[in-house]
Amino acid sequence: MPTVNVQSFAEVALAHLEKISKKNEPVMRRLSSRLVSNVKRGRSLLVFGSGHSALFPLELYHRAGGASFILPLVAEFLLPTAGPPIVRRLERTSGVASSLLARAQPVKGEMLWIASQSGINSAGIDLALEAKERGLFTVAFTSIVHSQAVASRHLSKKRLFEITDEVVDLDGAVGDAAVPIASDLKAGPLSTLGSVFLGHSILVNACACLEKAKVRCTYSSVNTPEGERRNRDLEKKAQERDPLLR
Repeated sequence: MPTVNVQSFAEVALAHLEKISKKNEPVMRRLSSRLVSNVKRGRSLLVFGSGHSALFPLELYHRAGGASFILPLVAEFLLPTAGPPIVRRLERTSGVASSLLARAQPVKGEMLWIASQSGINSAGIDLALEAKERGLFTVAFTSIVHSQAVASRHLSKKRLFEITDEVVDLDGAVGDAAVPIASDLKAGPLSTLGSVFLGHSILVNACACLEKAKVRCTYSSVNTPEGERRNRDLEKKAQERDPLLR
């Protein structure tokens, strides 16, 4: 086993990000194009995750350089700070995210991104199924290699990648951790890094296309005078759909 040092994770992670960027380029192009079309029609992008996957919608939502058309489906009871035993139980419970979807008041044709490394828990799968019934376009950010190695916890026995309209493959390894630190142990998870990287990759391209078309949708830093002024106009429009801005 190679010696582990402070560069070990960087070596693995940087190679991984380059790999998944190339692997997912076709689907990222399709999703970016769909986003541009949707936003021009006044639609939003819904984003969900539970446990550490909740960092995905939190990272993409209302930040400097981020998109104003994102609606995060998040709640304190699904964040890691709710406590691992609580989150573990709830994300395995069908229907637990339905109220978050209802609060967002989704419009038919909008996209829903769901992040889940394993893609086997009932909350995310149920959310995808309900979203499809509502006419939403669903996208899984998940590791197919991990998901195929484990059994679904949903009553349907389906895994997330098997039911969504598109899949952004986080790849990686079964169990997420990627750096061997002992003969039978790995550290260094890649799923959050990968999902955020690919999510921003799609959004940067979409925002560039939209801004070029005179559709203002990109937040600036509120910690600059210019950014504060710019964001007021974006927030005024975004709050029509975003209950967190009201």
